[in-house]
Amino acid sequence: MLAYIFWHRPFAHADRKAYENAIVRFQGDLAAQPPPGFIAAVSFRIEPVPWLDDQPGYEDWCLLEGSWAMDPLNSYAVTGSRQPSHGAVAALMENGHGGIYAHAGGETPPPQQSTAYWLTRPRGIDWRAALDPLRAKCPQANIWRRQMVLGRPAEFAVTVPGDTAIEVPSGWTAHSVKRTRLPG
Repeated sequence: MLAYIFWHRPFAHADRKAYENAIVRFQGDLAAQPPPGFIAAVSFRIEPVPWLDDQPGYEDWCLLEGSWAMDPLNSYAVTGSRQPSHGAVAALMENGHGGIYAHAGGETPPPQQSTAYWLTRPRGIDWRAALDPLRAKCPQANIWRRQMVLGRPAEFAVTVPGDTAIEVPSGWTAHSVKRTRLPG
């Protein structure tokens, strides 16, 4: 399973509630007529992250069966009944970056409140050996590994419910981000 993650923020003059409603409407339209390979989509309001110029924003997760599903998603998102709701979000968006992450462990669905730990490992170490103890200590964690990124996001995402703290492997850098799931 892959996640296409898109981080974005609206223009300063945009109404936050209108922006969030547009996000939820677009995701609903996408789920109502899903492209091939589409599993699910969810969005979060997030704290500031470096790849949004240290400003708060939004994080959309679109779960896909594999990389082959990117082309249909790209086409479906901006055509047909989805075009007006996609256009409404795009018209209010100032900044955005996307990335593709592969699922590397965990099975829990994202709760209403969660924290994402964006991790970067030291070069030359086995990431599995470093993250296995984390999974053992925090079985509710989901781990995602970067496959392709168009921007600056970190190599790994570890998502956990609420304010759950994790033990970051020695030598790794971490940026924790509190998230609130948008209704939808």
